[in-house]
Amino acid sequence: MSTIINTSFDSLYLTSHLPDEVEIETLTPQVTVTIKVDDTEVFKSDYYPYAQMVYFRDVRSIVESAMQQMGLAIATFVFSVKDLESYTKSSGEIKVVYSELKSSTTSEVFLTKHFLSTRKSALLSRSCPFSLHVFSKAYEQCSNYCIIYYYPSYAPGQLLSLRYDFNSKLSEKQDILSVSADYSDFQAILESKNIFNATVLHVYFCTSPRVFDIYFTSDAPSDTFQFLNNFNLMETVCLFGATTTKTDISRSEAVQGRITSFYDVTMRVKHEVETAPLTYDEARHLIQLLTSRSITRCVAGDTYAPVIITDCTPEITDNISTPIRLKFTYEYNDQTEWL
Repeated sequence: MSTIINTSFDSLYLTSHLPDEVEIETLTPQVTVTIKVDDTEVFKSDYYPYAQMVYFRDVRSIVESAMQQMGLAIATFVFSVKDLESYTKSSGEIKVVYSELKSSTTSEVFLTKHFLSTRKSALLSRSCPFSLHVFSKAYEQCSNYCIIYYYPSYAPGQLLSLRYDFNSKLSEKQDILSVSADYSDFQAILESKNIFNATVLHVYFCTSPRVFDIYFTSDAPSDTFQFLNNFNLMETVCLFGATTTKTDISRSEAVQGRITSFYDVTMRVKHEVETAPLTYDEARHLIQLLTSRSITRCVAGDTYAPVIITDCTPEITDNISTPIRLKFTYEYNDQTEWL
């Protein structure tokens, strides 16, 4: 063989774990490197070896950029090299899951032990839409259930629990599954067991060994946002705190005799958010909201409008005696307020 890829590839990666460098050894004076994501060619270029070696970098940035543009959280990635003798060497098909952050474990271990979120719990209002995302191997069998903690209608102060088991087989192929976990979903489960008008307080959700705690409150959040998270998946967060709206009015003045009038009036509205006290993990998770490429805010019911974060200087401390409050400013993308 005149050309070989010396770098070994695993069959599954978080994109943040893709090799920093791919080493190619060749006896020919030129090779062509091609990268495909889900059968779409996203990169192709010729390289000229030095001392029979080519070192290819930036695999991660190419793959992540393609997945961003294609709106993918999981994809099939292929790295191939073709030399002047028309010999082609390929990495084979590799599954990649989008991730901007690295894990201290291997990609496979992380994906089989965690939901695709950087938080392990969420505090939600009862009207907030919410989904959990999980990576599944083909035909993966696991203990898949939830435990619902609730107040029954006949005894509002008595805390009861119900275990509900889901299908133990997640998927017939490697994929990312989304599971709806709204307040109404768990009320529906209780009603299927003839438990009506119950108040759900807490849900322990387990797709073994992955676990997630969901807490529901009757309080209305000051803001509810949906944003693309670390895994290029939409995630919902409820913020409880205070929002201050500031309006900057700019206008030109004209004076005719003793009469003054204004024209070219423009108005810019900004909303300054200060969260309620957060834990260290909650604050770290919210940093993803502040840096996300796509953010929408709930303006009414199921209607969400795109916003941009215009100002934020988050400071996070691991000193447990110091409450963490994040402050940031947002405005609507089209500079138009909602009724």
